[in-house]
Amino acid sequence: MNEELLKKAMDLFDTPEKWNAFLELCKLVDKDKGILPPLWWKKLQTEVYNRELRYLSHEMPDWDIYVWGHWDIKWFIRGEDEKKIGSYSSLLIHFYAWLNGTIRVTYDKLNVDKVNKLINNNPRFDVIKTCFDRNDFDTDKFNANTIAIEKGNFVFESPFDRNFPDSQILCWYAGNRTKEFADQIIAKVRKFQTQEITDLFKEINKNCR
Repeated sequence: MNEELLKKAMDLFDTPEKWNAFLELCKLVDKDKGILPPLWWKKLQTEVYNRELRYLSHEMPDWDIYVWGHWDIKWFIRGEDEKKIGSYSSLLIHFYAWLNGTIRVTYDKLNVDKVNKLINNNPRFDVIKTCFDRNDFDTDKFNANTIAIEKGNFVFESPFDRNFPDSQILCWYAGNRTKEFADQIIAKVRKFQTQEITDLFKEINKNCR
């Protein structure tokens, strides 16, 4: 923050009442303990889930969706994953709001060595890595169990477009431009739900447990 903006910020709090009101507001928007961010993320999560539940049941019978908390949504091959919190018993697409609005293709209970050997030795699997507009794999702290990842790559005519640095900034759009945000998430996920990639997901699940 430059000196001019800092001076303006200091001038705003010319009474203890204003400062105390600001501190109370900070408590509301704190990423981990605040009230507003979870409510905004939950609004987006509900929008995506309701739309996808209807669509998948009619148009994509091979795919299922599950949500938990207010940060997480996962898409997976129907019948090949467990519907419970934090379970990644198969290859899946995971939207994780807390980490800058991350979408990743990930897994937990599959064998890492088998997955790496399969996808690295067969060019048929390259399409999974290239479905996202970009692959931020090198910046992913979870990359041991990640095939592809995209972080903060959303567009709202904002200065942060395509590189939102923090879920705290992004959460406003979750709660106030919810439909537009949901449209972008669903469009990214839909790229993986072709017959070709669906078959590749099934092949990885079958051969890498």
